[in-house]
Amino acid sequence: MDSAQRRLKVLLVGTGALGSVYAWRLQASGKVEITAVCRSNYAAVQQNGFLIQSAAFGTHTYRPTKIISSISNATGEIYDYVIVCTKALPNLGDNSDIIAPAVSPSTTIVLIQNGVGIEEPFARRYPQNPLGSAVAYIDASQPEQGIINHGHISAMTLGTYPPHSEHSARLTALSEIWNQQGIPCTVVNNVQAFRWLKLVWNASFNTVAVVSGGNDTQEMLADQRCKALLRCIMLEVYRLGEAVLGEPLPVRNGVGDADAWIAETEGREVPVVPSMLMDFWAKRPMEHDVILGRPIAVARQLGIDVPHMESVYALLVMVEKQYL
Repeated sequence: MDSAQRRLKVLLVGTGALGSVYAWRLQASGKVEITAVCRSNYAAVQQNGFLIQSAAFGTHTYRPTKIISSISNATGEIYDYVIVCTKALPNLGDNSDIIAPAVSPSTTIVLIQNGVGIEEPFARRYPQNPLGSAVAYIDASQPEQGIINHGHISAMTLGTYPPHSEHSARLTALSEIWNQQGIPCTVVNNVQAFRWLKLVWNASFNTVAVVSGGNDTQEMLADQRCKALLRCIMLEVYRLGEAVLGEPLPVRNGVGDADAWIAETEGREVPVVPSMLMDFWAKRPMEHDVILGRPIAVARQLGIDVPHMESVYALLVMVEKQYL
């Protein structure tokens, strides 16, 4: 098999619902071999694979090319890509070191994670490796180990870190495969703008879902005071993100301001249960540092007041302390 026909070797780190769906579509192309690092769900996936029940793609059993229980078992292979889909929890430690056994000089690292500032530890540790950053839009959950429920949404925006890098062709190769397999994927010059754009929703709905006592989007928006709080947080993120970028945040799917985000979320037929609320219910660590903590630190550096974000962040950290 010549180089033009060789299948890309991809290591998937983080086999939750998001990572499993994106890896499945890559492998379905026939152009990619997936080695999946399954930790808590290793036994279930090793025995049965992933049962993916998708409104977009139908119901399938997905078996990665290879399933391993630890990255330490990933040695001996040269991976073209290492795709990281774990929770971004820098407040609990530097997770850039976990992929070290699998990173070779030719490996491209792709981070499909929430929040802002997630790339810096990886850029410091692997300065010679191409680094990609992805913003994912997906409605998927893993209610049981190895069981994935997926709706219709699975889009992604990709970009290099730092922006405008000469390594964008590495990301374009992945993007083309995802697009061919029904995952709308766009490579942009500056993905950080889209990170701040997604933060508008995450910093509001994700966090308030928890501190309001455990409410989905429909329940939050039905209360006018809660709805007003969500809008205030969104406005703060818009103001902060535009100050960081030096330009307006992008418009996505016609949504370009706080009121449009609220209307779009309010108009969904099925209410959204934010991922942070699911983490709270399962008593798992929440991504409050990259979704609120780091943006608040940036706001302080720039002298921008974000009182609603600060209040929700203080409450969120206290809530997590009760069970961690």
